[in-house]
Amino acid sequence: MDSHEGHIQYMQRCLQLARLGLGSVQPNPMVGAVIVHNGLIIGEGYHHRYGESHAEVNALAAVKDKSLLAESTLYVNLEPCSHFGKTPPCADAIIRHRIPHVVVGTMDCHDKVNGAGIAKLRAAGIDVTVGVCEAECEELNRRFFTFHRHQRPYVILKWAQTADGFMDVDRSDGQPHEYWITNPALRVLVHKWRSEEDAILVGYNTMRNDRPQLTTRLYPGKNPQRFVMQRGQDVIAPLPCTAVSMDVKECLQHLYEQRIQSVIVEGGRKTLDRFIASGLWDEARVLVGEATWGKGLPAPALPDSPQRQERVDNNTILYVRRHL
Repeated sequence: MDSHEGHIQYMQRCLQLARLGLGSVQPNPMVGAVIVHNGLIIGEGYHHRYGESHAEVNALAAVKDKSLLAESTLYVNLEPCSHFGKTPPCADAIIRHRIPHVVVGTMDCHDKVNGAGIAKLRAAGIDVTVGVCEAECEELNRRFFTFHRHQRPYVILKWAQTADGFMDVDRSDGQPHEYWITNPALRVLVHKWRSEEDAILVGYNTMRNDRPQLTTRLYPGKNPQRFVMQRGQDVIAPLPCTAVSMDVKECLQHLYEQRIQSVIVEGGRKTLDRFIASGLWDEARVLVGEATWGKGLPAPALPDSPQRQERVDNNTILYVRRHL
């Protein structure tokens, strides 16, 4: 199947495979590859973990009859690399196996690739098609593209609020408070989200009032690096945590220099408002519980409306993207 519909079908499979690397491949992008011969998939693979083989190499290794490669098409959601890094160039492996046709979802904006992989394939006589499912391929690796194009991490804002719009109780009595706004299913989901990002960030007041662990203890995934926004370097926290500037630009510059590709910001209100006011955020995930409090600390207000929402038991998740 070499039609446009066929290209889309196989690229969709590349994207399915690529997603399996979420949370494990950073700072590399998520990549999946599929090799097709006469309308049948004869090999596929994805990038499992940073420092390990790339998707194209894994797909090539999965092909049992290598003689078919000279009559096959390789699909990959991101331009094959052309430089030596942790692994050899994928473009060289494709050329070595004499694959005649390569279909690429989108170009790689990394300064060491950025068209060089495609140029290398074409110079070797390979027919290269670029731009199949391009928007979806860009969306999948939005963290990677934001990091390299804007020299900052991809920023996800997250908070929970009551049905009547409050995110925290009234703390004017100076007493510690323990409460939950959302249901247990959403708490597990939040820990899954944490496992998918490089870092997590809260404000000084959140750390002082709630002493959050900021881990993935409810989900079997890696813990993100933990940061707290505050003045000075002494972190009042019951866990290893790095202090960063309360200035959003300075904070994100520090994270960028640490090669952090994405950060989930879990508040509190002042910290979230700083990011919203700066315009330096990319998406927000707002968890809405069923309780009403009547008073308390109002949740932040976003300038953009939710693009979609999802019900989880009796709670709702609002997904918001910042309009550029």
